Amino acid sequence: MDHNESPLENLYQALVESFGVILCGYIAGRLGVVTEQQSTGLSTFVGTFSLPSLIFLSLATLDLSSVCWLFLLSIFLAKAVVFVSVLLITLLVTRPIDPAKAGLYAIFCTQSNDFAIGFPIVLSVYGKNHPFLSYVWLLAPINLVMLNPLGFILMELGQRKGEGTSTLKVATSVLTNIVTNPVVFMTTLGIIGNLVFNHNLPTVLQSLLSVFGSAFTATALFLLGLRMVGNVRNFRGAALLVPALLISVKELILPLIIREITSSILHSSDYNSTSVTDLSTFGFLYGTFPAAPGVFVYATTYGLDLDLIAGAMVACTFISAPLMFISAKMISVSNMAPTDFVPALKNFELDISIAGLVAAVLLLVLFTLKKNFLKLPQKITMFILLCQFCGCLGVILGNLKTTNMEIVEFFMLRIGDYGAKIWTACLAITLALIEAKNFASLVQLQYIFFITAFGLPIIVTTSIMLFGKNWKPDMDLPEAFPYGTIEATLTVFILLVSLIVSMVYMILQQRYKRRYARYLVYSREASESYDAAAQSSNEVQGNNRDDEIPLQSGLEENSDEIQPVHHMALLFFLVGSIFITLSICIWRIVMDDLTGVYVELAFLDTAFTRGGSIIVFFIFGFDIISFIQPLFKKWLSRLKCMQKCSNLQYQRL
Repeated sequence: MDHNESPLENLYQALVESFGVILCGYIAGRLGVVTEQQSTGLSTFVGTFSLPSLIFLSLATLDLSSVCWLFLLSIFLAKAVVFVSVLLITLLVTRPIDPAKAGLYAIFCTQSNDFAIGFPIVLSVYGKNHPFLSYVWLLAPINLVMLNPLGFILMELGQRKGEGTSTLKVATSVLTNIVTNPVVFMTTLGIIGNLVFNHNLPTVLQSLLSVFGSAFTATALFLLGLRMVGNVRNFRGAALLVPALLISVKELILPLIIREITSSILHSSDYNSTSVTDLSTFGFLYGTFPAAPGVFVYATTYGLDLDLIAGAMVACTFISAPLMFISAKMISVSNMAPTDFVPALKNFELDISIAGLVAAVLLLVLFTLKKNFLKLPQKITMFILLCQFCGCLGVILGNLKTTNMEIVEFFMLRIGDYGAKIWTACLAITLALIEAKNFASLVQLQYIFFITAFGLPIIVTTSIMLFGKNWKPDMDLPEAFPYGTIEATLTVFILLVSLIVSMVYMILQQRYKRRYARYLVYSREASESYDAAAQSSNEVQGNNRDDEIPLQSGLEENSDEIQPVHHMALLFFLVGSIFITLSICIWRIVMDDLTGVYVELAFLDTAFTRGGSIIVFFIFGFDIISFIQPLFKKWLSRLKCMQKCSNLQYQRL
């Protein structure tokens, strides 16, 4: 690896490699290419042979004198802060107090998937000979030995509440879990082997362990994808708040705390600024690794929130990919001068626009094939995708550097961005009216939505280009206003109105939802009273049942077609994106200085605006697998028939 090259430059390739294998595993599991029995065999190989061999080999050959023990202390302190904070907050907000959930949530927010995802990414980013690769094996026991036991104690106490279990039994159970953990055992054995062999294993033993260890990366990632089958659908329902908060703490708060504590501790020691920057950057990247699958094992063992943890684990894994990439870019440019920042931002915008364009095309094709884009709110989602497609295409065309292409880029960017923001407000209104069962108003508003969300951006953009003060268009800086005050005023107005309307109707939607839930409770109680009174009459009872079944069936089908949870998740993301864009715009109007905070916000805004279709793909893209699954099964059955026919012909011969 070139030492002049930033390690984070290799992160994009590492993410594509790692999550590409995970996606292949998930698709193979969904399509039935790999059976459950075969998946169990892979799991046995990884857990019994490959991972233990790799842990022992890495630690037994590690030069312990090169380890920065202050860095390990920083990681422990940062994780301890997050662990205790999540623990206390959960105990304070849950009623009745549930220590088991507090322990489980604290483990979820601090235990990373160090091996299946962390090891391949660190290997690709830093290379085999970099000492950071060895830290992966040293960091894993921090949770398993120092923090998780406290969570296990709380889960044991919560599970045995009211049974009068002695403290000795709880301590024995927790100690047994720690000692029998293969990671802890092999870590201890690896350090002992390091001391015995002076970090130089015999050639035969090292070769044998290397063969097993080399099979770990691809097998573990593929197995992780297989284990996600059946858990993606668990991330649904009304209770999305807890998983969202857990993922936010794990993917956003923990990396920041690790970075700050690492910088503070190492700056007070004898380490030079370059080493401090490298270690704090690695610590931040380490903090963005998704939650470990072992958390789901703990939830299964203690019978705690199985669906919630399974869904949160899957979502955390996929969300961590763009977050790791965005976070790495934000770190690499936070201390850049403006002259270096602008080209880096342009390259980042082009890269993410290409990925966003591909995601938008795939989703548009999916919506067209499924023929659900004619229904609300899927129709509005498709219009949002069209606007995002327009914006990404504008960025790509603007990089062609041909005559007047900057004007074309400005026109397409503004139409796409304005349209996406206005359609976001329309989506919020639509979801609120659907929840209120006001379908008549919704039908009437469709035409107003269409004219406003498509017509207004074209009129506003054309007016800006015709009547605005024509400064030489320079789209290098995010939310720059090359056409002067009129452009700034209209942009802020559209963003502010879209944000206010979206937030107001999101609140109304939640109120309508609670009101309808209360109505269902009252309706059910009235129906039960009516059934009890009508039991003496068989005719009345039969008519009541005939009337009840179609009503419930219709409501369930309607809910499945609307996909309310998917669209609410999309709406939350779009509103957050509008808020960040509005903040950038106001910053550009009020202040001229480009500080580090502005630079990080600029990259975040670019990622959310140009990569919006990628987020939409994560929300709706799994429907592609459901769409091709019947086709694949037909193809597989035909293939089996052809094989049987060929076997019969061979036997006759």
